Amino acid sequence: MRMEVHLSQRLEQRMQLSQQMLQNLELLQLPLMDLREHILEELEANPTLEEKGDVEEVEAARDEGEEAPEESSEETAKREALESFEDQLADSERRTRRSDSAEDAERRMEMLNNLCSQSTSLREHLQSQLAILEVDDETRELCEHVIENVDEQGFIPCSLEEMAGSLGGDHKSEPPELLLKKLERAVVIIQSMEPRGVGARSIKECLLLQLDESGTLYPLLRKLIENHIEDMGANRLPKIVKAFIADPEVMGFLNYTQGEPDPNAVLEDVKILIAEMGKLNPRPGATYSGDKVPKVYPEVMIKQVDGRYEIILEDGWLPPISINRNYEDMLRDRKLSAEERAFVGSISREGRFSREEQHLLSELARGKRIMPGDREKITELLKGEKLQDKERRLMGELLQDRKLDKSERDFLRSKMDAGRKLITAIEQRRGTIYRITNEILKHQKEFFEEGIDHLRPLKMQEVADALGIHLSTVSRAISEKWVETPRGIFPLKFFFASAAPRAEAAPGGFPAFPSSPGAEPQDEGTRLALMEKIREIIDGEDRKNPLSDLEIVRLLKERHAISAARRTIAKYREEMNIPSSRLRKQY
Repeated sequence: MRMEVHLSQRLEQRMQLSQQMLQNLELLQLPLMDLREHILEELEANPTLEEKGDVEEVEAARDEGEEAPEESSEETAKREALESFEDQLADSERRTRRSDSAEDAERRMEMLNNLCSQSTSLREHLQSQLAILEVDDETRELCEHVIENVDEQGFIPCSLEEMAGSLGGDHKSEPPELLLKKLERAVVIIQSMEPRGVGARSIKECLLLQLDESGTLYPLLRKLIENHIEDMGANRLPKIVKAFIADPEVMGFLNYTQGEPDPNAVLEDVKILIAEMGKLNPRPGATYSGDKVPKVYPEVMIKQVDGRYEIILEDGWLPPISINRNYEDMLRDRKLSAEERAFVGSISREGRFSREEQHLLSELARGKRIMPGDREKITELLKGEKLQDKERRLMGELLQDRKLDKSERDFLRSKMDAGRKLITAIEQRRGTIYRITNEILKHQKEFFEEGIDHLRPLKMQEVADALGIHLSTVSRAISEKWVETPRGIFPLKFFFASAAPRAEAAPGGFPAFPSSPGAEPQDEGTRLALMEKIREIIDGEDRKNPLSDLEIVRLLKERHAISAARRTIAKYREEMNIPSSRLRKQY
């Protein structure tokens, strides 16, 4: 087989996304506040963009200050725009010459300066308490090392040996037994700090550290934690009662010194102890966790006005932008008015001008714009003696406009083109979100009127087909977008609810279990509506005799005519963090 390099031509057609389409897709996917940040960055980087509010203020000031011609004249406005443009151009050149590392460092510094103040972390809280303790330098160093090993929940997940192995310096030469004793003392110091229970190595130790040793219930709570914490988690209260009755010491604390204790009375005492344990915090460091619930900014509002639902796009967070007209005028070449054209046309036929000069004047009289080459000819004409005073003033005015070279014109055109594309992309984004929200309103109108039980199954493909757009466009448009409705604030993805799987009825009248999840037939209701019905049934059950999953299946069939599989009930119950019937039972 011969291997050789050769040139060849091939004619083919390809479909590629233009830069405008890529920008539209990028802005469509941005959440509201991210889009706001993007617009503010473009306002700083693009001199031809301005906020409409600034334009209105300037025009209002001009209307009020008509008495001061030097402030409201067109020449002053153009001069200020030109100066601003030159500053932006010089700044842009400096940025391009700056190294990438310096620019990245500047951005990082700006980001750090704009960060909101964060709350104190758990480690910082422990360090502040350690700073006021009177301990020697070595103990302080070991305590700091222990603090570094405390996780966000307040626990120490590693052993003393592992902490000792990560120590450096002079500690490596110490005997292991002595070093472990010093670390154990440092751990005890950390465990004495706030919040109570911090520095524990297990859930048992965490709860024991939070007990008040001077309390009357301390011995009972200690026995409960040390011997029956797993039984409490599994709701095995009868087992705890039997263990307490068999322990004379516990019975003495409970004042059952004569006769056979009543199991029901002991059960009530166990409930009281468990209630006291409920006041303890199994995750003492969670209070200082840096995780915060992000704020939600609805981008769309659905309001009911006179019995009809209206869609309102919330644009209050986005600065309205437009192209600065002064920069448009700077790119637009000077053109004579009708009166000036008539005057130039009258003198162009006079014999005192050469043929080339007559051609220039006749072209200007017909409305030709002043081009850079024409300016050179007008300059030569002004140097001669052929023009009279009025003609010389007119030609001088034509040359008063600032002449922009090619690089300046290209810079302005590129910035204005980028600004127009940004404005177009924002408007298309608004239109797409409005159309999708309107389609959601058509499909889910019963939800807005009746509630969660009437939320219908809806697929993104259905909306895409109805609007004639691609499925990925719908996915981008609803990503991290929120809508404010009379029923509350929901993400747009909430309305694209999947249908609830159900089981077909078996000949005996009981629901048959489907063989595989993919073979489950779909019900008319959504999974969210089914979950709400399951929650309502569980909320109304007898706590001393809770319903099993099979009994919930039966009640769904009787009350709502819904055939659901038992495993579906178990799956949705776990998603709602509802324990099984054994754990829900109250003794």
